[in-house]
Amino acid sequence: MSDLVKPKVGDPASDFKMPSIDREEFHLYGELKKGPILLNFYIGDFGINCTTYMTRMIELAKDFNDLGVRIFTINPDGLDSHRSFRDRLGSPYDHIHDIKQEVSKTYGAIVEDSPMIKGFTNREFFLIDTEGKIRYIWRSPVPRVLPNMDELLAEVKKVI
Repeated sequence: MSDLVKPKVGDPASDFKMPSIDREEFHLYGELKKGPILLNFYIGDFGINCTTYMTRMIELAKDFNDLGVRIFTINPDGLDSHRSFRDRLGSPYDHIHDIKQEVSKTYGAIVEDSPMIKGFTNREFFLIDTEGKIRYIWRSPVPRVLPNMDELLAEVKKVI
């Protein structure tokens, strides 16, 4: 049985402050004042699976922007790694350094059922509205399952 608490749709999003590529300190609730956020937890920079779905996520950047939704990606890799990964992908998104997986654990975004990567940050999305409420969640049931970004965009459109 897991000790992780996994937030649900309708729950308040846990606030946090962490460094990011573009901000000395990313503050979730401060950023929510500018509009809704799709927070993307992912396993690691440069992994083939993360690169695959993030490439599609980048292609859909205008669609998310047109909805007023900003995407921020987060995992425990350091800022230098995030910067190199973002540059390689040509990503418009800010990447947050989740020091010691503090935020991943708070959101329950930890791999539990895969012996090879148990304890890593899981692939998950949380759509958070300007009131700080979680409006939509997508969680990878196992690490090899990638999000279908077109379907995720369609779900976001339903709740925005």
